[in-house]
Amino acid sequence: MKKAVLFDVDGTLIDAWEFIHGAIVHTIKVHGHKMPSKKVIKDAMGHPLLAFYETVFPGLDPKLFAKTHDDFQQGKFDLGKPFPKARETLKRLKSQGFLIGVVSNRTKNSLHTTLKKAKLLEFIDVVVSAEDVAHPKPNKEHVLKTLELLRVNPKDAILVGDTDMDILAGKNAKVQTVGVTYGFLGKSIKEHNPDFVIDDLEELFELVK
Repeated sequence: MKKAVLFDVDGTLIDAWEFIHGAIVHTIKVHGHKMPSKKVIKDAMGHPLLAFYETVFPGLDPKLFAKTHDDFQQGKFDLGKPFPKARETLKRLKSQGFLIGVVSNRTKNSLHTTLKKAKLLEFIDVVVSAEDVAHPKPNKEHVLKTLELLRVNPKDAILVGDTDMDILAGKNAKVQTVGVTYGFLGKSIKEHNPDFVIDDLEELFELVK
């Protein structure tokens, strides 16, 4: 019986704060707007890029913001660094026979480039970006598409993430969820009721025994 561990990327496997927040600050400045509150930014984290800017600046054209955001990030993929133990965790899971899937609301090219530069791609069996599905996280389609490609039943999978988008996507797909406290939402990930909460990726091994 095949089993899988699915991961979000930004805030879960990759410390992408500089990469993402830097692009947000730059984009808002270029378009002449005031920086929204930390709560507004925090609540929008995890959405696909267009949805992020629709949430932060309702009523304005999100495509203009998204293009500026993307342009800023080109050539800056080295800003995304793997969290401590991320590489070791994926390698160990693979050695134990688990299939590894990535479920991310990032664009396809950006996602693959970051994973490759972080030297994580070699351990991942399937990468599913926001562009690979009609309805990305928090819709169940994103998770179910990943599991379909892996040929794993939802009951034999677990989803690890750091935002409400991840937890909702897992719950919608009837997959057990793990919230990490070191990501974008911090300890407030608990408010979204994941099945498990961990402070360190190594704690994952106790859950997948």
